[in-house]
Amino acid sequence: MSAINNLSDARYGAGMGVAMMGFPLDPTHPHYLSPEQFEAITQWIQGVALVGELSTTDPAVIHKTLTQYPLDYLQLDDWVKPPSGEDWGVPMLIRLRLQGHETLASLQTQMEAYAPYVQYFLIEATQEVALGALQPTIYRLAHDFPILQGYHITPATLPQLLATPLKGIALQGGMETKPGYKEFDELAAVLEELVVD
Repeated sequence: MSAINNLSDARYGAGMGVAMMGFPLDPTHPHYLSPEQFEAITQWIQGVALVGELSTTDPAVIHKTLTQYPLDYLQLDDWVKPPSGEDWGVPMLIRLRLQGHETLASLQTQMEAYAPYVQYFLIEATQEVALGALQPTIYRLAHDFPILQGYHITPATLPQLLATPLKGIALQGGMETKPGYKEFDELAAVLEELVVD
């Protein structure tokens, strides 16, 4: 699950067996979690890998984030080389946002460049892109690269997604209606299907 910004999502996801949870840690993100808020949420969950979600390319901000938050993974939108050394000290996810004009060759070239540094590629897209011709391309790339699909995930599409070489799916968290109260209808429909499967 990604974009977790409240305890309701975190506890629900952990209870349903989610393997990784992403938290918006970029100070410019509208739902940014401070180190104190992050600790207040994560102290209530166990058995889940914690992912810091950043969109910055500033090495100083990345380094500061890694010193302030106890993370199992770091997610970036672009590979940023650390000032000293070849890695940041935690496994990396790179998020790629499909626009609809990508080709197999362009995506493959991009993934090959990042592959030595990353554990997973998180692919996101709009619904329109997801339903287009790129889906077979993503499945083909999944034979060679560790891809997590973060779009077009419904109970109806789940059987097809699970039959592909994708390494996993990425669901989105959301806002609470009020503190401690959250509707999980869409999320529950997918997670309950996974538990049954």
